[in-house]
Amino acid sequence: MSKGNFYCRAIHGVLNNCLDEQVCGRGCPCYGGMKENEIPICVYGGEDSVENVAENPKELWIKNETAIKAGELPRFPLVNGLDKRLAKAYAFSANAHKKQYRKGTEIPYLAHIIMAMNYAVELTDDIELLTAVILHDTVEDTETMLEDIEREFGKTVASYIAAESEDKRPGIPASDTWEIRKQETIQHLQTAEYPIKVIALADKAANAESLLKEWRHAGDDMWLKFNQHDKDKHAWYYYSCAEALKEFSDSKVMKDYLENLKELFG
Repeated sequence: MSKGNFYCRAIHGVLNNCLDEQVCGRGCPCYGGMKENEIPICVYGGEDSVENVAENPKELWIKNETAIKAGELPRFPLVNGLDKRLAKAYAFSANAHKKQYRKGTEIPYLAHIIMAMNYAVELTDDIELLTAVILHDTVEDTETMLEDIEREFGKTVASYIAAESEDKRPGIPASDTWEIRKQETIQHLQTAEYPIKVIALADKAANAESLLKEWRHAGDDMWLKFNQHDKDKHAWYYYSCAEALKEFSDSKVMKDYLENLKELFG
């Protein structure tokens, strides 16, 4: 559409490429590379698809939402060539996060998961570890229990998620516990095992990319929507995580992460 809006089947949401909201990358199951004009190729398609790319994005979302609720379409698309174990994890995550959005936006939360996977696939090809990246926020942020993860995906994946999940201290305002929670995360990462560090770096790199893209359009007012309004404290947290994950210093993921932090925080 002329205003930059488009329907993204992977996250089942309307995004805007003029606001850099697209999630295209190697971690997205629908990603098929880039055209010469740097427009990503979306390989999604199949017998279950009711999409017509010429339709209005919002109308297309409504059509698919109706089909999903009627059981005619899965919430997460069936993509040819996607490892069945990862497809199962994506579908599980999509259903667990289905009522959640990125803070202060109308972007489905699954966008963050796919962006994290864009980085994770640069760090590992271990299917259990990649599965944990897809599911890393399900126990922390949804009604999913660790028992559910272990039953569906095994003990190893469940152990990764248990070690990566933050203690959010239910019943206490998140703004009151923000700093102590972040300090605990930093300390944990300093001694965490390698798989946990991979999940953490992919997560933090995805967050930094999202924050930077939004900041380019909204400026420092963006920080007011978070539990912590102080930009400098966010800078402390993200740079401290980078220090705790310094063993990845030579990786492209860490280099991209630090470059994004430099632009975002100076």
